[in-house]
Amino acid sequence: MKRLLQKIGWVLNRIAKTPGNIAAWIANATTPVVHGRVVCWAYNFKQYSCNPRYLTEYLLKHHPEFEIYWVLRKGFDTSELPEGVKAVRFRTWEYLRLMASAEFLLTNIRTDPWRIYWHKREGQKYAMLWHAGVALKRIEADAADKLSFSYTQRAKADSKVCDLMISGCAMQTKLQRERYWYNGEILERGIPRNDIFFDTARHKELRERIAKQYGIDPKSRIVLYAPTFRVDYSTKPYAINWSRVTPAISRMFGGESVAVLVRMHPLLIGKVETSHLVAYEGVCDATRYHDMQELLAVADMLITDYSSSMFDFAMQGRLCLLYATDANAYDRGFYFNLDELPFPLSESEEQLLDTIANFDNEAYTARLNTFFTERIGLKENGHASQALAKWMIAHRL
Repeated sequence: MKRLLQKIGWVLNRIAKTPGNIAAWIANATTPVVHGRVVCWAYNFKQYSCNPRYLTEYLLKHHPEFEIYWVLRKGFDTSELPEGVKAVRFRTWEYLRLMASAEFLLTNIRTDPWRIYWHKREGQKYAMLWHAGVALKRIEADAADKLSFSYTQRAKADSKVCDLMISGCAMQTKLQRERYWYNGEILERGIPRNDIFFDTARHKELRERIAKQYGIDPKSRIVLYAPTFRVDYSTKPYAINWSRVTPAISRMFGGESVAVLVRMHPLLIGKVETSHLVAYEGVCDATRYHDMQELLAVADMLITDYSSSMFDFAMQGRLCLLYATDANAYDRGFYFNLDELPFPLSESEEQLLDTIANFDNEAYTARLNTFFTERIGLKENGHASQALAKWMIAHRL
């Protein structure tokens, strides 16, 4: 019954979007494709972030010949866009003409053309810059029984018009080939948002700016706590008594001061109360910080549970700990058993304290190197944006 209702909802949604798609066809018929025009959006037109953002900033610096637009929903503060980027509001006539005239269209999530009033035309290239580099949780066809009918239809429609997907490791490439309903080109040269980890010259400035924003000493060790969401929106698994854990981390770092940035999953914003999770001295709520990769770039330690941010962060060689009190009940399914990951797993606060007290950095580094080279075939080298820009130049009109 649930699946039937999902199908009915999908059909009704498509009917409701018919007028917008008629307008899109009119825009196609009256607007030429413009050489060098690039249109980007991220997370359903709600953010200036992720892989499209980092590629945008690379193009602005190295290839100013491209004309770059970002599509954003009403209410977004466009003042944060860099100079040289033009903003357009979603679902306006200007938007329809822009989508019709773009030579390159770039986003980081699945896009059903019918839902966004876009119909691909000759001369247009669409690249889906997937928003993760290494998968822990099962995704796409491997999670079809847990995904909505609407999503699977969207994913299949997306793959049908897609000219390029990107990958940061051999494992992800294999998944895209076999489980993404996709048989097109894959650029296995890393993902743009991870280039920041190799641009160490930026890290000092980022650290100082983030420390100032949250009122912490920039000389402190920064611990980022970034768990993923639960489908029932429970906050119970996130509870950590930082008055116990922070001193233990300080001892691990030789007595240095420690500041904790807590970043809840964006899906929790406005839906659950999380203030009790940061009600400790030296703990700040960074949930609304605009760029997760910047936080990962400045953190000295990451604590997470099932978030793929563990892989992004650890490629810097820094310490990642897993804290998952519901490991036996979490039902998404994984590509790895948690205990075979290189990251020490704690299923209780007492275990976490014990892990911190007895951490062996040499053994951790060895496990990390083996995992990245032998298990997933990591390809990240800090030049993903450059590789993608070269692909675009090679495919220009």
